[in-house]
Amino acid sequence: MCTHMLVPLDGSAYSERAVEPACSRAEKYGARLTLLTVMLRFPGSRLSIPTLDQGSEARGRQYLEEVRATKLGTASVLVDTVVQLGTPAESVKECAINAQVDLIVMSTHGTTGTGRVRHTLGSTAWKILQDAPCPVLLIAVHRSVAQASS
Repeated sequence: MCTHMLVPLDGSAYSERAVEPACSRAEKYGARLTLLTVMLRFPGSRLSIPTLDQGSEARGRQYLEEVRATKLGTASVLVDTVVQLGTPAESVKECAINAQVDLIVMSTHGTTGTGRVRHTLGSTAWKILQDAPCPVLLIAVHRSVAQASS
């Protein structure tokens, strides 16, 4: 039984395409949603930021609240929002573990003709698939669809 779903969002139209399918599944199963965005940190870089500053966290929260308002509207689903500092794949895994989610729902832009799964999914989706502590539902979004919704 699915009781808690995680939806990682990176600010792109591609990632946001996973919100509505996740919401519909959450309503169907009576599950809760957690919307996650990651403020990027590059380990080993001289530009790495060791903590999440108030401005970055506020921008992340504002973004998640905008997504909640525009994509979820009046849905009858409990929604949590989380802003983390880190690298995307590792932060998704950490959040999934800490929040004890049953399913990660995320989108990946579709490309055709590559024949290589990793390039079709993208490196972040590939890493999440390899290390996720729970099942991952990938919503394929082709570039033309995402661009039309922007």
